[in-house]
Amino acid sequence: MGLLLSVILATTLGQTGLTTARIISPQAGGFTTLFDGKTLQGWTAKNTTATTFSLKEGVLRVEGNNGWLQSEREYGNFRLRVEVRFLTDNADSGVFVRAVGDSIFLRGWPGNSYQVQARDVTRNQSANPILIGNIYRHGNRGGQTTFDSAVALGAAKPTGEWQTLELEVVGEMLTVTLNGTVVTRATGLANPRGYVGLQGEAGIVEYRSVQIQELP
Repeated sequence: MGLLLSVILATTLGQTGLTTARIISPQAGGFTTLFDGKTLQGWTAKNTTATTFSLKEGVLRVEGNNGWLQSEREYGNFRLRVEVRFLTDNADSGVFVRAVGDSIFLRGWPGNSYQVQARDVTRNQSANPILIGNIYRHGNRGGQTTFDSAVALGAAKPTGEWQTLELEVVGEMLTVTLNGTVVTRATGLANPRGYVGLQGEAGIVEYRSVQIQELP
């Protein structure tokens, strides 16, 4: 009891340097709920309007083009598990990690931070799609990112379906898993700790669960 049981099946993906990992977790041991669909207690809306973030039918609805929700406290090493779905085609949001919150990047978003993209592109793809799972370094240019857009597109679910993003942040490394498939590995994270946050950017996006597990 109290142990997180998991089965990981790994397959190397050609020359991308990524690994497909299917994680089966019968228990959510060690995770703390930051959002459970009932209240926004513990979150602060930053640089946005009153209607961007709202609770509707047990989920957090995001429908605005600026600002973010900031966690109550900062985190260093952790796993963050987020359930998200897009209600409009090409809807766009993001998950901030290690956001220091001491500057503004664009449209009220934290400048000294790292953002994992949450964007629906299953019906609207471009030649160089900005896909769910990629990382953006707002004010922190160092490090390298390995992101495979084809793998991310294959792992993504259609508009309207719930998807699971799992972020592991340890030391200077960030790994992003989308629906059980690793899509991004990033190095060179400069901030040793910072806030977690959810972004308002475009369309209608919903979150129904945000859980965190702190790591040594």
